[in-house]
Amino acid sequence: MSSSEVVSVPVEEPLEVVEEQYEEQVPGLSLKPVYVFVGPVILSLVFFSMIGVLVRVHLNRLFTYAGTPVYSLIWVQLLGCFIMGMSMRLKGVLLSYSPALNTGITTGLCGSITTFSSWQLLLLQQFFNTTRSDHSQFRNFLGGMSVLATTLGCSVAAIRLGQMIGDELRIAFNYFLARSTPAEIQVTKVETAMFTTEPTGHRDGWLAWDKWAKFDIALAAGGVAGVIASTVVVALAPRTRSVSIALLFGPLGTILRWQLASLNTQPRQNSRYLPRVLVGLPLGTLIANVLGSAILSIIYILQTGAVVRPSAASCYVLAAVSDGFCGCLTTISTFAAETTTMRSRPSMLYAGISIVVAQAFFILISGIYFKTATVDYDTC
Repeated sequence: MSSSEVVSVPVEEPLEVVEEQYEEQVPGLSLKPVYVFVGPVILSLVFFSMIGVLVRVHLNRLFTYAGTPVYSLIWVQLLGCFIMGMSMRLKGVLLSYSPALNTGITTGLCGSITTFSSWQLLLLQQFFNTTRSDHSQFRNFLGGMSVLATTLGCSVAAIRLGQMIGDELRIAFNYFLARSTPAEIQVTKVETAMFTTEPTGHRDGWLAWDKWAKFDIALAAGGVAGVIASTVVVALAPRTRSVSIALLFGPLGTILRWQLASLNTQPRQNSRYLPRVLVGLPLGTLIANVLGSAILSIIYILQTGAVVRPSAASCYVLAAVSDGFCGCLTTISTFAAETTTMRSRPSMLYAGISIVVAQAFFILISGIYFKTATVDYDTC
């Protein structure tokens, strides 16, 4: 690498501290701060959430067949958690290319591949034996606990495996980085507010096209192209409308979850307004998973025809909201990553509250209708 090239080093410390640290390794270096704008981040979330929806839908279809040894949803959760684990260890590398890339992969791709709400729906179907299998209620309980235990265990294991591989990839990246002696090191400062503050105090709007990095422009173009392509497919390909409409609903759920993530870091002054049991828990992810599960429970009632007979058009929309909005609003990858990074007692408390509250919504909304309604016509 020549001395005129730039290497990005993401840091969380003041520029003066970083400059002092790297001065010993690279004499005469100059630090160039890079600021993150919300525009590329949002469009990156749109782009990667669409990819996540496609991966989840087609993986479910691929592993859904007669005689399958495990339920298809487990492969979706495994893949998303594995990528999340690698991304956690490669965060610095991703930020060095583009902070929007890091957010797009972790929040957009991994969060959209995995789904908490569909997992809770599968638990309800096992506990209530919606397939009318000929076995006892105790077997229903065993089926539900099997889905609960395997998903939790496999998700955490996939996170750990991804972290192990991510560590090796990071070591390789650092090895090649150490072989270069750049004259300028570019420092990434992550800033995701609606306005970005320069060191001089000048404020730019969240577009600021002239300051977007090349990676940001590519991700933004991918997001715009994805929306246009999905809209065209909805109009011209009726057979794939359930998937293409889901691609349009998915980014809405992802962006809402990304906004709710700001609640994960609770200011101390606001903690006194929360119940003591919730203090210190990632409220943003908790709210997103519970809200998405509640919405999916309502959709499940409408799809099964327990309230009103659904039309063909409404079935497309219901499937799109289920696979797109709810699937992207809720996430197992972030949920599993948070449980592995928290201490044991808060981790178990967080997991327990998330699962119990989500199941309570499903049982109160969908379970009662399923037990009382009789449907004798075609449904979604």
